[in-house]
Amino acid sequence: MNRRTVIGLGAVSLAATMLGLCPVTAFAQQEIDEAAFLALSQRLTGRNELNATISARALAALSAGDEAFLKTAMRLAQAIDQFGLTDMRRFRDFAAAHPDLSPAAMKIISAWYLGYTGTPEGEANHDDARFVSFAGALMYEPTIDVTIVPTYARGKTDYWVTPPASLASD
Repeated sequence: MNRRTVIGLGAVSLAATMLGLCPVTAFAQQEIDEAAFLALSQRLTGRNELNATISARALAALSAGDEAFLKTAMRLAQAIDQFGLTDMRRFRDFAAAHPDLSPAAMKIISAWYLGYTGTPEGEANHDDARFVSFAGALMYEPTIDVTIVPTYARGKTDYWVTPPASLASD
């Protein structure tokens, strides 16, 4: 193949796409993969760094609970790009414009902050909750300097008797 052939094929495919003979969606990614899900999660949580292992678990749990989740997540990522959502303080506007996609965004955010997907039923023998992460759940970060992750003692026996130093200054 020479340069003229490549340029000619490129021009023909561009013309076919523009005329609607060859839809662009045939070449576009239809489902989200782990790397794209991690990037989407970073945007939705406003975090530059998220654990890739936890991200893969969240994607697996969300996919297991909803067969259409992979496609919905890809549509969500594309809609966020088209909307220009770069600041989550504008999420309410995005949700109003995309009521069909905002529940998927909330499921992703909830998985990261709560450490599970679905709804636990308490004492029931079955529910749709799926484990993602315990100690890695983002809900513990805002108060990690004065509270512990439940069931993980950061100190020795009776560590809780002496108040944290930061409590006296608050």
